[in-house]
Amino acid sequence: MKKVIHIITKLEFGGAQTSTLYTVKNLSKEKYRVYLFTSPGYLSNKAEEIDGISLKYFPFKREINPFYDFMTFILLLIEILKIHPDIVHTHSSKAGILGRWASFFCGVPHIYHTIHGFPFYENQFFPIKIFYVSLEMFTSFITEYLIAITNEDVKKGLRNGIGKRGKYLLIRDGIDISKFLSVNISKEEKKKKLGIKEKNVVGTISSLKKQKNPVGFVRMASSVKNKDTGFVIVGDGALRGKVEEEIEKRGLENRFYLLGWREDAEEILKTFDVFVLLSFWEGLPKALLESQTIGIPCVVTEIDGMKEIVKEGINGFLVKDYKEASYKVDILLKNQKLREEIGRKGSEKITPDFEISNMVKEIEMLYDK
Repeated sequence: MKKVIHIITKLEFGGAQTSTLYTVKNLSKEKYRVYLFTSPGYLSNKAEEIDGISLKYFPFKREINPFYDFMTFILLLIEILKIHPDIVHTHSSKAGILGRWASFFCGVPHIYHTIHGFPFYENQFFPIKIFYVSLEMFTSFITEYLIAITNEDVKKGLRNGIGKRGKYLLIRDGIDISKFLSVNISKEEKKKKLGIKEKNVVGTISSLKKQKNPVGFVRMASSVKNKDTGFVIVGDGALRGKVEEEIEKRGLENRFYLLGWREDAEEILKTFDVFVLLSFWEGLPKALLESQTIGIPCVVTEIDGMKEIVKEGINGFLVKDYKEASYKVDILLKNQKLREEIGRKGSEKITPDFEISNMVKEIEMLYDK
């Protein structure tokens, strides 16, 4: 039986985290002894309920923190040496760097890393961008395979000197497509339960952190001309205070709904007339796949995996900033026929390739090789 350790920075609610939990839960327990190293977060309870895995928490910090980073690195060394794994598979930037180097120094024979979006982006402060690119570049030398979830991440990595083409494998992230197709609710009844009184709903599902640009979402909302529109954010995080300040600053308190993390996100998504995501960098956001699956037209930033999924004017709109996003949102709100057509094209885009069970099958094929 092969020993496999998955390492991810934090069990917050996000695509990388839910995919990692799905993977460790569904890997064959007859073939693999599965471990999960992480730090606690919103999804800790779900991780602790998974049978057949060994879960251990570490003091990972998302931001750079020399003391905690060094301590976490030493603790990873100790635990990896105890286990002697056949494979270490890392996810997310901080865990990807610390986990891969700890595995290297412990002599782990197979080290893989899934890229859920690189931590650097186009308009980032240049010294910080160079720092992140350098870390990823040097760490790629000790990585057997870099698993990309989009072709755009492969291109971005190669452009920045991160690994050679032969190191990259494309294993798409995914969603439970049938779960979203089977949602059968009354849109108006759900809006009533949520207290949404406006005719139109523009929403997003994301963590309130810098990557997802939630403050940009609020600024977009204030620029939308259609005043019979409510704005919804499903999600929470470190920037909630700044988001609330921006809402108040722009006088949107009566039309803004901060719902926090919800177990009924798929039902809330059904109330959206337009889905918006203005991230600075991305891998392949699950919320985008989910909105496409159920036919919600989308307006997203023209970056990374999002521009791989969204084709301009066909199954959504690609934008560069919140001002352009508000313009596109107004176009969609004015034209129901256009919303329906773009939504239909979006649902056609989500093929069985995006079924999450296929992701686990491909990962097992890699491990078995």
